[in-house]
Amino acid sequence: MGSFFEDLMESVQQMDEIRRGERQPSREFAVDALQVKEIRKATGLSQARFAKVIDVQV
Repeated sequence: MGSFFEDLMESVQQMDEIRRGERQPSREFAVDALQVKEIRKATGLSQARFAKVIDVQV
């Protein structure tokens, strides 16, 4: 059984392979814009603040 560091480094190498197009991601996520809008409204945050919190551009 590998150490945490070895597991982490394997994940980093796999990520690099995915970015270079040498490997397919094991899973992908699709986000519905309407759901995001409803979540943001439920938080009470402005669009700009919500974007900053989840680290995306408005």
